Amino acid sequence: MNYDIEQFSAINKRINSSLKLSDLLTIILDTTKDMLKSEGCSILLTDPITEDLYFYIVRGGGDSLIKGEIVPKGKGIAGYVALTGTPLIVNNPYNDERFYEDIDSKSNFHTRNIICSPMILIDRLVGVIEVVNSTERESFTDDDLKVLMYIADSAAIAITHRQLYHDLATRLKELEIMYEISQAIAHSSPSENIFPKIMQPLASSVGVKRASILLYNTNTDEFSIAASHNLPESINLYVNKDNAPIAYRVYTSGDPLLVSNIMSDPSLASFARTHEYITPSFISIPLRYKNTIIGVLNLADKLDKSSFDAHDLRVATTIANQIVEAYQNSIYLQQTEEQRRLAQEIDIAAEIQQRILPKIPHAINSHRLAAFNKSAKEVGGDFYDIFQFDNDKFGLLIADISGKGIPAALFMGTARNVLRAESRINNQPGQLLTNANKYIYEDSEYGMFVTAFYMLIDSHNKLLTYGSGGHNNQLLVRSRNKDTIHLNAKGIALGIINNAQYEEKALFFEDNDLVVMFTDGVLDLLGNGNMDEGEKKLIEYSLQSLEKGPDFLISRLKNNLIVQDIDKEFLDDFTVLAIQF
Repeated sequence: MNYDIEQFSAINKRINSSLKLSDLLTIILDTTKDMLKSEGCSILLTDPITEDLYFYIVRGGGDSLIKGEIVPKGKGIAGYVALTGTPLIVNNPYNDERFYEDIDSKSNFHTRNIICSPMILIDRLVGVIEVVNSTERESFTDDDLKVLMYIADSAAIAITHRQLYHDLATRLKELEIMYEISQAIAHSSPSENIFPKIMQPLASSVGVKRASILLYNTNTDEFSIAASHNLPESINLYVNKDNAPIAYRVYTSGDPLLVSNIMSDPSLASFARTHEYITPSFISIPLRYKNTIIGVLNLADKLDKSSFDAHDLRVATTIANQIVEAYQNSIYLQQTEEQRRLAQEIDIAAEIQQRILPKIPHAINSHRLAAFNKSAKEVGGDFYDIFQFDNDKFGLLIADISGKGIPAALFMGTARNVLRAESRINNQPGQLLTNANKYIYEDSEYGMFVTAFYMLIDSHNKLLTYGSGGHNNQLLVRSRNKDTIHLNAKGIALGIINNAQYEEKALFFEDNDLVVMFTDGVLDLLGNGNMDEGEKKLIEYSLQSLEKGPDFLISRLKNNLIVQDIDKEFLDDFTVLAIQF
């Protein structure tokens, strides 16, 4: 539920009107009962001898019948809260074994729900305050409990010291400000500056005409006014140590400053006269964020024309802490929103990237194919492609961009487009890689490059022609004798130098031979970081796949990938393209 700030202000006024303990406690209960929209409210005090609880003041809920009634030590919800010192919400008490039904029986009252908070002062239990039966809603909430805890603290002070007038007013003032700040945050967008929304309620709550929040910029050695209330127009948005001497002193020392008479300090008197302060008293509090001072809160010109005192300093320090907490929350919300947007953009990028990868046909000219790609991050730099030139000739390409993540994904698009365009001009591996390298070199930024392996397949003549741009050796597994041939050719990665040349090699294939094209992430993961072991395992899987085909190989690799991925971080993109003739 929402709490009206006018209610908090009303508490202050009513507290200020009386100093008798019974009157003050009655005010507490009446106000608590009204604020929390409840049927009843009670204060139970601790018997110093027996440590039992007894009802001292009751408002509503059979008050005349249970006043003075004793709740044995540890009995009931109130007894449990007193014993443990832990505030509690119980929204279905008759199903809670801790509930003390005797009180309901004596008062002819039915408790539907209850919240209870201990009243503790300097580690001494004074008693407990409890609220029963929420109205206008089904149950009590954590927000209700927070309010009750604040009130319980103040009640403990009043009961112990007969000084509720001073201390409860302070608590409620802090609660007002905290509430206003929390509301400002709740109704602000993550990108919005929350400080201006805080200033007016802050100034009103502490009773000052002028207030400001200054944030320090270590690069420029000056303050910027993040928010202000009634500052003169003559004050610039950015101020330095010369025209903000008090703020600068507090920032550098890290200590709060209370100035009773600014005119008594010659170094500050001219500053006060220049900026037309009504009263000579001043408060300035450092704002600490993660053990670093980020700025200063300034308060000046009390509306009642009096000087600031130690009580004001304490309240101002509490306010400063709330401001920093609001600042932290604001930053957290901004970061959360930025992360959400980034995650959404990355998801879109990953989806686009997956759509860029061509759909590999299950068969071409009686040759069976299968492919699989998984990025180490949401997006990656591995890709494969297929080029159909005529009925008998087609090309297969696999490539690996240096790095991973978004930069690799962006560069992948460039490299893929270049290689695809060159394949339409010249489909021979040596010339295709040579021409593509020139364009990729021109587009390469920040030292990025791409390794690539390209293979031209002539189905009619059963001929493989291939070239490599710095890519790891690929595999040809002979079906007839189970031999494994490493497919390699001279040539450096694309994009490193402008005039690189690429070797072209050729060999004949036989029926049921299997070619496995892959990136080094496959060997890395299969070998758990050992590339040689990874290659041995890939060869083992390839031999097992001769009888069952490329789909079986891909399935086997996927299963292995799932097991490996559970045990270790996925370090590199994982891409395989297999064809069996």
